[in-house]
Amino acid sequence: MENNSDVIRIGEGVVRSFFLTLILLLVYAIITSFVDTNAKFDSIYKVVITALGVMYGAIYAVRKINRRGWLIGLIVGMLYMIVIYLVSVLNGRGLALSSFSILRIILALAVGTLSGMLGINI
Repeated sequence: MENNSDVIRIGEGVVRSFFLTLILLLVYAIITSFVDTNAKFDSIYKVVITALGVMYGAIYAVRKINRRGWLIGLIVGMLYMIVIYLVSVLNGRGLALSSFSILRIILALAVGTLSGMLGINI
């Protein structure tokens, strides 16, 4: 990072990711209050929410910084997943990582990196 504004832009990207995640979770809560869903659909929806949140935050941050897209996207994805993990630990889930959690982390890092590359070229 060359200056503090890059760090601020990355932080803004992560915060925007969380707002999009919150909105999508609210939509999901409304849908599931009217329709019964199974556990497989819940898992898929969590992965899609994670991917969309990271994608939006990475593209936003890269568009503002306008260089090193893959690195900025990777950082946004990593920070997003660290905060998600810390929130789940504080929520009482413990420190253990399941295979699904590891898959979500790898997916978030890959989506962040690819979204960063996409954001720099848009």
